[in-house]
Amino acid sequence: MLGLFFMLTATPAIALPQKHNKHKGVVHSMTVLAVRPANNDEPYFNVLFRISQRIYKLPKDANPAYLALLKESATKHTPVLVRRANEGSDVIMGVERAN
Repeated sequence: MLGLFFMLTATPAIALPQKHNKHKGVVHSMTVLAVRPANNDEPYFNVLFRISQRIYKLPKDANPAYLALLKESATKHTPVLVRRANEGSDVIMGVERAN
C-alpha cells in the first residue's frame, strides 16, 4: 500500500512534460523536424516537431533568433524550449536553448 502511495505521488511530476516559465504560458522541450518557409500571404513560418503531429506557427515578425534556434534544432537534432500561450495554442511565443 505504501508503494502505491509513492507511485501515485511521483507520477504527476513525471507525466507532465511541460514547465511553467516565469513568463506567461507553457514551455515544452521539443526537437524540430522541419521549418517550412511562409508563403508571401502567410504571416507565419510553419514548424514541425518530432513529438507532435500538429503544425506550429512562428510569426514572421518574431525575434529572428527564434527562427535561427529552430533551424539549428532541425539540423543538429537538438531540443529547444518552445513557449506557447497555453496547451491549445499553436503559435510559438518564444524559443530558447535547452540546457
